[in-house]
Amino acid sequence: MSSVLPHDGAARRRAAWVSLIGAIVILVLKFGAYFLTGSIGFLSDAAESLVNLVAAVVLIAATTVAGAPPDYRHPYGHAKAEYLSSVLEAILIVVAAIAIVVTAVERLLHPQALEHIVLGSVLAAVAAIVNGVLAAFLFRTGRRERSAALEANARHLLTDVWTSVGVLVAVVLVGLTGLRPLDPIIAILVAVNIVAVGVRVLRRSISGLLDERLPDAEERLILAVLDAAPEVRGYHRLRTRRAGHSRFAEVDVFVDPGMTVVDAHRLVGRLEDRMHAELDDLVTTVHVEPFEEGVRDTTLTPRQEFPDEG
Repeated sequence: MSSVLPHDGAARRRAAWVSLIGAIVILVLKFGAYFLTGSIGFLSDAAESLVNLVAAVVLIAATTVAGAPPDYRHPYGHAKAEYLSSVLEAILIVVAAIAIVVTAVERLLHPQALEHIVLGSVLAAVAAIVNGVLAAFLFRTGRRERSAALEANARHLLTDVWTSVGVLVAVVLVGLTGLRPLDPIIAILVAVNIVAVGVRVLRRSISGLLDERLPDAEERLILAVLDAAPEVRGYHRLRTRRAGHSRFAEVDVFVDPGMTVVDAHRLVGRLEDRMHAELDDLVTTVHVEPFEEGVRDTTLTPRQEFPDEG
């Protein structure tokens, strides 16, 4: 027996549009800081925001696709489109980092004086503040809606905030000390940090595409429902996964061999209702098997089935 609860993707789509508008504002501010000062550090910061802008556009498309209902070709829905968005964002992050390194090395070999440092720094500081507010909003929405794409975007933006702060400090120090090489050196460090972020986002997204199981805490809620049902004589083969905001769970339960089909059907309905009360957006498939001494009588949790996994 299988069941699913509907989910409204309007909040994710609104957050994606907010992300796009924020990315445009931040990009204008950062490129303004670069053009005023000529700082490669500010250019690297702006390049990362250009990636954010492209990612925001992709995010809108991904959340729109992910919110589409199941159809004939995609009976499990389209929620995994959010992971594809995150993978693309990770790739763009790495490409931006390479471009930053190339530009920074060129400036390191041919240092240049910076101009209009005060005004450029003010623009960069405003951009960092807007970025921080946007990241907090996306984190809050992403976790509430369980959106992999929104959370990946928020992590990138939060890293961008710290990057902006580091670049801003470096530019101010260049203005105070006259150490021109400090600007491209900071840009290279920014690029290294960007790559690290991209790798983390990529690993997380690929794990989702490969059907990583639900967190232990969420699986324990499902197991608690099974343990609390007196009609369930045992269970095994709990398989869970997550696709975007949707959760999926399959499990085999052992019942009295004399139980009628009608009673078994009602039991499964009660189990699924209790699971859904614990975890929303859950698609459940419960398979009933007759309890049989020495054959189907051993309860196995996922940790017992995969004892060597960390």
